[in-house]
Order: sequence, then C-alpha cells, then structure tokens
Amino acid sequence: MSAEIENRNIRKEMFQFVQEDEKIFDQEFESKAIGYFQDAMIRFAKNKTNVVASIILLTIILLTIFVPIFTSKNYRVLDENMAFLPPRVPGLERMGVADGTSYIKNKPIDLATIDIENNFYGLPADYQEDAIDMDSLSYSFLVCTDKVPECIGGEVVLVFLSGLKHMTVTSNDYIQASRGDKLIIDVNSIEQSTNSRLNVYVKRNMGSDFELVEIIAAEGRFAIDLAEKLNVSKIVSLLRLEYQSDSTDSRLELNSISVESQDETIFENKGYQLSMYRGTGGLTIRQNGRLPVVSFNYDRYKAAFAPRRIRSFSKKDYDQIVLEYSDQYQRIDNPENPEGWLYPEGFPIIEVYKQNAVIVVAGKEHTSYDVLLDPVILSGGGKVPYHILGTNAAGRDLFALICVGLRTSLLIGFLASFINITIGIIYGSISGYYGGKVDLLMQRFVEIIGRVPWLVTLAIAISIFGPGFITLLFVLIFSGWVRIQGTTRMQFYRYKGREYVLAARTLGAKDRYLISRHILPNGIGTIITASILIIPGVIFLEAALSYLGFGVGHGQTFSILGVEFSGLSIGVLLADARIHMLNHPHLTLYPAIVISILMITFNMFGNALRDAFNPSLRGHE
Repeated sequence: MSAEIENRNIRKEMFQFVQEDEKIFDQEFESKAIGYFQDAMIRFAKNKTNVVASIILLTIILLTIFVPIFTSKNYRVLDENMAFLPPRVPGLERMGVADGTSYIKNKPIDLATIDIENNFYGLPADYQEDAIDMDSLSYSFLVCTDKVPECIGGEVVLVFLSGLKHMTVTSNDYIQASRGDKLIIDVNSIEQSTNSRLNVYVKRNMGSDFELVEIIAAEGRFAIDLAEKLNVSKIVSLLRLEYQSDSTDSRLELNSISVESQDETIFENKGYQLSMYRGTGGLTIRQNGRLPVVSFNYDRYKAAFAPRRIRSFSKKDYDQIVLEYSDQYQRIDNPENPEGWLYPEGFPIIEVYKQNAVIVVAGKEHTSYDVLLDPVILSGGGKVPYHILGTNAAGRDLFALICVGLRTSLLIGFLASFINITIGIIYGSISGYYGGKVDLLMQRFVEIIGRVPWLVTLAIAISIFGPGFITLLFVLIFSGWVRIQGTTRMQFYRYKGREYVLAARTLGAKDRYLISRHILPNGIGTIITASILIIPGVIFLEAALSYLGFGVGHGQTFSILGVEFSGLSIGVLLADARIHMLNHPHLTLYPAIVISILMITFNMFGNALRDAFNPSLRGHE
C-alpha cells in the first residue's frame, strides 16, 4: 500500500487524524416510530383527490344533519301555490341567473284582454299580470282542432257515424231575419261524386215544424232570403242542417253561417260556435283552427308570494297564526265590511272578510274563515324566501327535501352496512379460523344465501312484512354480509398459521382471544376497506327499492334509538319526480346529481383507504 502511495507521490505526512481527542457516541434518532395506522393516514393525506373526496363526503353528511333542523318548515309545510318554483340563488339573481323566473312558452291568450285599438294582443289566462315581463311578450299562432273558444277560425267538418249516411245538426242560437236579409252558408267543400247534399231547414214560426228552404250540393257561398222563401215578414227560428250522402265516408266542410242585412253582418257562427251545434247521426270536427298564444318571462316568486285570498281557511290554522304572531295581533274593525275585520301591517293575515258558518260534527263545532293572506310574512323573514334548488309539486323546498331524503338514505345505508359488517366479520372469523368441516358447511350455507335472487327475497319480505322500513332492511341485510365474510375468511386463512399465533396458542391462549387480539387486528385494514366499499352499494340499492315503491315512503316513519325519522328518501324523491320529468326535469336532475356525487365520493374514499391500508405500500408516499 505504501509503495502505491509513493508511486502516486502521496506522502504519509499529508494525512492527519480528525477528532482524535473527542469521544464519539451513538446519537439517538429524534424522529418517533410510525405505526401502521399512522403510516396509512399519512399516505391517505398525500393524495389530494382523496382529501377533496373526503371533504365533500363530510360536507354532505353535515348537511343531512343540520339542514333538516334549521329548515324544518320548508320541507314540512305544504303549499301548492308555490309548486314548481324555479331555483332562486342570492347573488346570482342579480346577474339574471337562477333569479326565480321561468320562460313560459305558447300559452293561450285570454280573448277578453285583447285591445285592438291600442294594438295590444292580449295576455295569457290564469297568470298574474304584474308578474309578467311585458317586454318579453312574443305572439304566434298554433294549429288547433279543439272545441274551445280560444281556437278561432278554421272549418267545421260533418262526419257520419259508422255505417250511417245521414246526420243533422241544430244551432244553439235563434236566427232572426226580415225580408231582404240573407242567410249566408259558406261551404268549403262537399263531395259531389257521392251525391252529397246539405238540406237547410227553419221554422215558419215558433210553434210550427221545420221546413226545407234550400238544398246545397256544391261548394261556395249561398245566400238565402228566408222570409221570402216562407212568404213571411220575419223569421225567428233555430237553424237545422241535414247532411245526406250515398257514401258513409263522405264529409262536408263548413266555413261559417251568418245573416247579413244590407251588407252588414248581424249574426255569425263559425269556428267554435259552429262546432258546438247539436248533432245526431254524426260528429262535428274542427280543423285548421288557429290558437293565438303568447310566450313570456314570468316571475314565479312574485306570483307565488302575492297576497292570496282563501275562502275556507281552517280555524286550526287561524288560531296557530294568532298564537305564533301574538305580539303583533290586533283586531281592527272594518267600517266597509261589518262582517269582517283587519289586522295591522306585519301580521300574516291582512284581512278577514267573514267567518263562515259553524258546522257541528260528532258534537264538535267546526268553522273556517274567508281571509286574505300575506305569504311573504307567513313564510318567515318578512321577505320572499330563496329556494336554491326550487320547489317540488307540493311547494316544499327541494334542497331541504334532498337533505332530509339523503339523511334517511344514509341512515338506512349505514345501519344496514353496520349489520352486514358485524355479521360478516363474525361469520367469516369463525369460518376462517376453524376451517375444515366447519368451514365447508358454513361456506355451503353462504353459497345458498348468495344465490337467492334479490327479487325473490323482496317478494318474500313484502308478503311477510308489507312495504316499509322492515322490508327494506330485510332485503338489504339478507345477503349483504356475504361479501364481507368472504374477505374476513381469507384474512384469517392468511394469518392464523403465523408464528406469533402458534406461539400464543402454545402458551394457552383461547380461540376467542386469538381471533380478537392476534388475527383480526392484522387483517383489519383489508376488512375496513371492503366494509367501506359496501356502504355506497347499500345506499344505491335502498334508493332503487324506494324508487320502485318497496322501501320507505310518504307518511311512514321509523325510530332508531328513540329518534323518529321521516320515510322520505332519495329514492322516494326520484319516484315522485317521474310524472313531472318532462315539464320539470330539475326534480329528477338534482336528486340524481346528489346521489351520484355521494356514490363517487364514497367509492373514492373507499379506494383511498384500500391503498392506504395496503401493507405492501408501507413507507411509500
């Protein structure tokens, strides 16, 4: 070695001792030992996606706990006047988004509101004028065939009943015509090839029979001087039209029937009036009518919370309002209405028009009031409330209902999952620990249970318990524990032959101690992740069963540990929204989005726990 150093021109004097006079000791590590669960949680927290999913899941659970407490009135009060309100969100309404307005399309116009002189084409029927955005009015026509006054113009078709070749129709109004006045019958179409004809009848006087005055066998406008035809000075009579043909498939189209006096129309029936003629032997059908319609923006909240008159307001509800607003209660006489009275500003009841008659039923007196209510004050807060997801068909807040329904779904899901996990861990522990014939018999029983179709289970449960909470819980736990017992069984086969287990058994440890203290804790990570992953499946199955009507539902309640819960669940909300899906899709959309988010976050949370508890990843980030 020295020769090699000399060859490299490195001398011994170039080296010197370091720390020659110091004593060197082993230094203690400052970091603490990290346990299995702590290491798993560190890995779990490193994944930001898992953390976000956990925060979302926690937020949903907190909403289901606190929202029903603070908004109990919103989901319990039933008011059909506030049905199907669109979303209204603070802040967004100022930007024209989620502002509580709806675009109402193609609503029939109330003909009484048309003002031709001022070029105003009318407003829709059954809509409050002050809630309509007048700048958004857009008019158009739709083709209609309905026998309604709003459907104007078009033709009326006379059609024979099956197998007949003769029919008559009679006017509903009397026709008056003097000499020189013309009865105008405007025939749009008649099938001449079938020898079709229209016979026109009137009465000479009120007590006489109908007499034939004209036969029409072609299309066009036909003018008939009725008084001259019957050689009288004046005719006051109903008009009868008789349609005949050689073919049962023949049809006649009429435009109008009118009476003209010196080029002035004094009587006219067309469209709706003509279609209402009373007939025998055939049908009067409208065609090519025009329905004037209007589209517009409508402030649904302004309309829903406008003062509202209720002619039969129960005494129970009246007394409840008086009790709740006792500090503002002051009855004021109404000089303009001795039967009623008024209340000061700020009281939910603006005016009582009268007290209705007292009715005695089973010895008890019942009465009601004719009142004018202020829904804004009655809703609380003294201002129009916000419904961030709108309301349902009963006028209940959809956001509060979703939270209540989700609370029920989560509760049933957690309860059923807890029962399944408990049964599965106990069953799998026994099967995996003892093995042999015990395991063989227990697994054959598991195969039988696991292969029973859930529809059969559902049918049996309904026949025994009927639809409801017990049936739902039975279906969820009948075979729900099979998967978790399989996972537990495999973990016991994995660990029961380890040296520390054999050593504990040699020292006299009992089977129960070995299962609970040595084997189960080592496989608990895998068991926990498998358990977490069955919860979303149970919740989704509950929603599906409730949607089909086999779970909980309206009017049902159930108690857990003395706490009473509503029968409303996400599945029930989705079932209620089925019939409104076309016109009000948000009733289906929002609960579906919530249940989807819940399923996704639960699965992400479960997968994150699975990775965090994976022993092969210990020490890895």
